[in-house]
Amino acid sequence: MRVALLTAGVLVLVTTAGCSGSDDNADESPAASASASESASPAATGEPVGKPNGVEQLGPKKILAQAEKAAMSARSVRIVGESPAAALDLVVTKDSSDGQRTAGDTTLKTRVVSGTIYIKGDQAYWTAAFNKKKAKKIGDKWVAGDLDNPKLESFRQTSTMKPIMKQFLRVSGPAEVGEVAVAQDQPAVPVTSQAGTLWVATTGKAYPLLITSAPETGEDSQVDFTQWNKKVVIKAPPKKNVIDLADLA
Repeated sequence: MRVALLTAGVLVLVTTAGCSGSDDNADESPAASASASESASPAATGEPVGKPNGVEQLGPKKILAQAEKAAMSARSVRIVGESPAAALDLVVTKDSSDGQRTAGDTTLKTRVVSGTIYIKGDQAYWTAAFNKKKAKKIGDKWVAGDLDNPKLESFRQTSTMKPIMKQFLRVSGPAEVGEVAVAQDQPAVPVTSQAGTLWVATTGKAYPLLITSAPETGEDSQVDFTQWNKKVVIKAPPKKNVIDLADLA
């Protein structure tokens, strides 16, 4: 089994061809902001969440399958990941996401709604992606592009629940199931491979809770999955604050 960890490859920030972050409270997604500020689940008190689900009695692949099934049944999750090369902080639903991603010295705000990704970067980023003239044209607006655009493939990989879970819950190679312990302050079972360890909740739904890289990889990476199944509504930025990627060609 191979647990896909947070890497620069997962979070690569491509130039959109043409294609860090500047704050714009007027454009902030109210739902995503509320989700990020909500208190943690009852598990934060150290109490089990729901009844035992029995995943610790399964093999590695079946545990991963149960984790993916639980994730895909959820309305939303907050994913916070960090590695030496990249970072990610997103509130994600089945068809949308909102947050920011970082690679090196570059931080972008991103929002996905109905198959369209909205990207906000600073002038230096847009100048590097395009040129000074187009960066000035963009100003502090969001740049909107269709996620089907091949130049936005890396964003598509971390856009909504299904592609994100495919990135983080991939199975290949040998793995072993460890003893139940604690992750995200709740009972969880570890599934460990050469790449790292995935912790899956053993009470309530079998949500993925935490991924950590193996010391042998030389990559100190961690991905936290919190605030599962919150009610989240993510809206597109106001049209007056958006410029279409096609208009920058």
